[in-house]
Amino acid sequence: MVTLVLNFNVFAGAVEEEKLYVAIEGEGKVAVFDTATRKLLRQIDLSYEQNGMAMSVSPHNVQVAPDGKTVWVTANGSHGGHGGKPSAEHKNDDGSGIVMETPTDEVLVIDPETDTLIQRIPIGPALHLAHVVLTPDSSTVYVTAQNENAIYKLDAHQYKMTGKLQAPQGSQPHGLRIAPDGSRAYIGLLQGKGLGVLDLASGKLEVVPLNGAAVQTAVTPDGKLALATLYDTKQLAVYDTQSKALHYIELLKGALGPVQLYPTPDSRFVYVADQGHYFGQPDSQWIYKVDLAKSSVIWSIKAGTAPHGIVIAKDCKSAYVTNIVSDDMSVIDLKTDMETARIPIGKEPNGISLWSRDTGGTP
Repeated sequence: MVTLVLNFNVFAGAVEEEKLYVAIEGEGKVAVFDTATRKLLRQIDLSYEQNGMAMSVSPHNVQVAPDGKTVWVTANGSHGGHGGKPSAEHKNDDGSGIVMETPTDEVLVIDPETDTLIQRIPIGPALHLAHVVLTPDSSTVYVTAQNENAIYKLDAHQYKMTGKLQAPQGSQPHGLRIAPDGSRAYIGLLQGKGLGVLDLASGKLEVVPLNGAAVQTAVTPDGKLALATLYDTKQLAVYDTQSKALHYIELLKGALGPVQLYPTPDSRFVYVADQGHYFGQPDSQWIYKVDLAKSSVIWSIKAGTAPHGIVIAKDCKSAYVTNIVSDDMSVIDLKTDMETARIPIGKEPNGISLWSRDTGGTP
């Protein structure tokens, strides 16, 4: 007897093997992009209704879980416009009085198999939830709340908050990444001008003072170096995770403000998006390739206007960069280190993360 197993996905359409998730901050959506066809698959609307009112959110960052089973989004609340102030009201049920709806900043969870929103986790109002990361075993989520000077801890399976860690007052924690062994998180302290080193077992936070405002961090895949972009001094801070030695790499003259960065799988290079745009800076169009052994920029790649988020594909042949002013995404050929395509993706594309069917998410 022969048993015939039918793959109904064949009839329903091609199954995506690798997808990009992009936070479209200016539209309140997450865009889903197929890297094989280089086409936009769909947009996931993150808005919702509350007491008869339309509530919109501004997604800032997105992160695929390492096991590939979920996609996490930081979304900041607004009324009828993204990033706006509360402006809507309604009467009580008995017709008396006016009730203002307070927008809530949330962490949202998407199922990458169906690309549907499966969970909303409210955190609080006016926190500016910045970045979200997960531990290597995909069990625990950490989220920075920039305005509250805090890092929230969530259970990734129960979808609930389990703790809150306080950063120094006024430090404004923004970007963060977790070491490959899951022992520590490295946090960029924007106004604190420091690198937060958070021991995930004890919850103890140490601060390494830096020259400038740290926007985002990265950890090389070998775990030896933690990196931070310094927006105002146009530098890359390099912290040895074992010796705790610190040094700086100067970006090229004319750099306008580095933001996100992404190391190569061999831990030799890191690509840095020089955005500018914020804090009175002009818009940049450049991505810098930094040789970590030489401690210098070895190549510049022209991209769209105000490059922000960056991720490298699993096959290491391409990098993808969001451009928040030109509203598109640059595709970089990593063999030639040149932009090969620029694809419209949505208004103010911000964070970006890659999902792969066989290996899950990228950090």
